[in-house]
Amino acid sequence: MKKGQTLLALMISLAISSALLLVVSRFYTNIQVQNRQMLLRLKLQAELQRTIQLIGKDLRRAGFRALNNKLIESNVSLFELDEKGLALFISQANNAPKNSCALFFYDLNANGCIGEKFTKNTCLNGGQNVAKGIEKEFFGYKLNNKMIETKQTYKSAINAKCQSTECQKALQQTACNAGGGWTDLLDENEYEITHLQFHLVAEGKGVEIQLAGSLKSHPAIQYETAMVVALWNQ
Repeated sequence: MKKGQTLLALMISLAISSALLLVVSRFYTNIQVQNRQMLLRLKLQAELQRTIQLIGKDLRRAGFRALNNKLIESNVSLFELDEKGLALFISQANNAPKNSCALFFYDLNANGCIGEKFTKNTCLNGGQNVAKGIEKEFFGYKLNNKMIETKQTYKSAINAKCQSTECQKALQQTACNAGGGWTDLLDENEYEITHLQFHLVAEGKGVEIQLAGSLKSHPAIQYETAMVVALWNQ
């Protein structure tokens, strides 16, 4: 005659099974949370790496001016900040962290001048700029209210018929302030930038970019990175 399970044994069995299910459930939940955090960290890392690479690629061009055999006289010297051809200015907006703004220019369309168009094979006339669209070859990046902003210089920001001192206004501290075409580089609803700084290194032959940020919805998820960019055209 076979004996069945007692009620006590059944209860013990159910208790053990429930405990095991609870452990497995918690383990699975923890794995899910860890996986989600990992994906969020990777998302932040990828976005900040993409951003610093973009800034670095742009900064690497600072001061570039193409050779144009048909050009009689270039206007590049009007915009250079010193006799060595400095085309990069590092400062900060009012009340912003030190060295959190970089302004620079380069010959984007490789026509030998700063500006989109010129006539009669020259960009100068009596020490005065005659090229058109010079504002389209000025660039900038800055930290503002936990966001990276990029600069698209307005046409009204620079006098098209400028001479040296006036031509350089786009590379002064005041150009780091609000207005003048500054727009967010990242989605402000997703990212917060906690640190952006530019430092000249190797006697001005390079610039170090430091960048750090977090996810707006998960402030504890943070990432920081840095890179050094060679300034071949300086």
